[in-house]
Amino acid sequence: MLSTVFLRPFSSSMMNSSLSTPSTMRSKWKKNRLVVIPALWKEINWADRSSWPLWIRDGLDLFNPNPSRSYDIHLYQRIDPNSTVPYDWPYCQNVHEEAGVYLKFIYDYYYDLPDKMLFLHGNPHAHSPHPIEAAQCVRDDVYYANINTFWIQDRPWSIWSRDPKDNIGLMYKCAARLLTFFGFDAEAQLNPDKRTPKDNNLISTTCCAQFYVRKERIQHYTYEQWTALYRASLEPYCTTELDREQPGKGGTKWFGGSFEHLWHVILGLNPVNMLPRRAKTSTDICHLFRASCNGSLCKN
Repeated sequence: MLSTVFLRPFSSSMMNSSLSTPSTMRSKWKKNRLVVIPALWKEINWADRSSWPLWIRDGLDLFNPNPSRSYDIHLYQRIDPNSTVPYDWPYCQNVHEEAGVYLKFIYDYYYDLPDKMLFLHGNPHAHSPHPIEAAQCVRDDVYYANINTFWIQDRPWSIWSRDPKDNIGLMYKCAARLLTFFGFDAEAQLNPDKRTPKDNNLISTTCCAQFYVRKERIQHYTYEQWTALYRASLEPYCTTELDREQPGKGGTKWFGGSFEHLWHVILGLNPVNMLPRRAKTSTDICHLFRASCNGSLCKN
């Protein structure tokens, strides 16, 4: 069986995830300890583990066996399907940027999720100065919090190209498809005011898909719903051949880009076009963090 916390190089003899683990057995995760899931690809030198950044090494048994450490790291690699040295960690297909890794983790561990999770990019500090510290300052009664600092205000779906067959934006169409997997009325969610054209609707949220979430919010949706999303992530395109992506290469990432603009809806249960942050109102970011915590994004 797996060790209590899966923080060591992977071997093919290990069982895959908690989906095969009876609910009466002990969880593999430390209770109430933050688990960080970074969407790594080539941001690190996999062969030279001593060169890995401190934020990764501090969360791995391989480098830091302290049983009282404040967080754990769960690694996927997206290079070698056979998980051979130096990529001897669990494999995730390299699709849809960070969304592919996030969905893989939820698919693998839905029935044994950590209490608290932080999903990060492979280069997390590009969008947040201290993302792990910020996540550790989130209040216990908060179930979802984006830990980045850049706010998107009134971004229309129409900034991306449209499908010439129906003149609807490809990103809008992909987002609508993804929302239906979760049981949303996609048109009511994306186009609440029934605008024409519909992809002129706006997005306002915190940028760039790095967020803290509790297991209860992920399990707000069923395993079947997340499984359908995971399987959809392995399809060649989201809605049409025009939004086919080239993994590991440039170009618009339709599936991953749609998720990037929907996590605050799916896990935050917020409207697509959120109200801007304003101090001492219900949109004040200070409501998310413990005021005296070093690392809080609250500036008050």
